[in-house]
Amino acid sequence: MKRDYALYQVALKLLLRKGGRVLFLRISRRNFLDLPGGRIDNVENKIPLIKILAREIKEELGPSVKYKIGRPIFQFRRPVPSRGVLNFLTVYESKYISGSVKLSSEHESYEWINPKTHPFKRKDFMSHEEYKAFKAYFNF
Repeated sequence: MKRDYALYQVALKLLLRKGGRVLFLRISRRNFLDLPGGRIDNVENKIPLIKILAREIKEELGPSVKYKIGRPIFQFRRPVPSRGVLNFLTVYESKYISGSVKLSSEHESYEWINPKTHPFKRKDFMSHEEYKAFKAYFNF
């Protein structure tokens, strides 16, 4: 018996490194940790993923932040209960070059965190799978 396919929205995130620290944002509504980036719009089906990610970074961090993007490093899913779908997120490695962060209204604050010393907790993340992905990548 054939089952229905899962419905996903696709999102791209940036793990922005500055020395030994990583830029984490705080999501306004529940104080979860987040990375800069976001979902692919329905009109972006022919636009390269890196350009979509650049648009999202400019929207969320402001136009002055410069970075060098690397390869995709891990993926996870995040529920979107209000829409009845899941986000499928791919995280890209990147290195901060310059510029000052000017947050959009989607996030309430940001901090540069050393992932080797920060006491990450499950409650910091929107889903258990997301927590496990960060835990495996950072080995905490």
